[in-house]
Amino acid sequence: MSTTTKKAKKASTAVVGTPVERLFAVLNLAAKMGMISAADIVYLLDLPRPTAHRMIATLEELQFLQKMPVKGKYAVAPKLVGLATSILSSTIVYAPIQALLTAVAQKTGETCGLALMSSGEVEYIASVMGQSPLTLQFQAGQKAPLHCTSSGQIFLAALPPDELVKFMASGPWEPLTPKTVTEPKVLLERLRKVKNQGYAANESEYIAGVVGAAVPIQNTEGQVVAALTISAPKSRRTLEEVVAMVPTLTTYADRIRRAIQPR
Repeated sequence: MSTTTKKAKKASTAVVGTPVERLFAVLNLAAKMGMISAADIVYLLDLPRPTAHRMIATLEELQFLQKMPVKGKYAVAPKLVGLATSILSSTIVYAPIQALLTAVAQKTGETCGLALMSSGEVEYIASVMGQSPLTLQFQAGQKAPLHCTSSGQIFLAALPPDELVKFMASGPWEPLTPKTVTEPKVLLERLRKVKNQGYAANESEYIAGVVGAAVPIQNTEGQVVAALTISAPKSRRTLEEVVAMVPTLTTYADRIRRAIQPR
């Protein structure tokens, strides 16, 4: 057991009473550990496993907890900042991620974000705005389609063949802009390119007048668990200029990977 887990075990209450007390106990545990899983709740709070999963589902629905790019792990969500800023600032997960995203935004001058694949969509869990007054921002918790976003195409390109076949069967898709890829065959060819080159690029496919790119963040087993994205108004950046920033994204994606790997 890690030192952090031992400390959390000492600080936790073995028997938790009412449902409200249980919810607050889970939030308290998340604030102390940075990331928690259902197994942590079972062991540290002495709750049944079905109850632990139910608590997590409830807190995620309330946007008090959110998925992290580590399988089965959750952390305090931005919505709680307004209720208790100290909860967010005390976590061991957000500080390094936010610092790294800020560094990307400063180096590129553009908005960058961290995204997960959640329930068949892209979900942004963190975002830092660029320095220019003409900039974009995806709020934490905001969701977007998989097929027409650079981050979504990163996730699709990493799917096992059988899962990719199932996704392709959901097409063709409604166009969100005149440039949205709607045909499965066209998207499949795009995904092969994404997989080979190691990044995805997007020009006005999701939002007209916006260019973007994304690179994968992998775990120690080589699985894509998140995507690091960058976006800019086409009025200021060409797609080629954004693609030229991919090496910077790749460097910071590796640093974020090291920051989120469980110790």
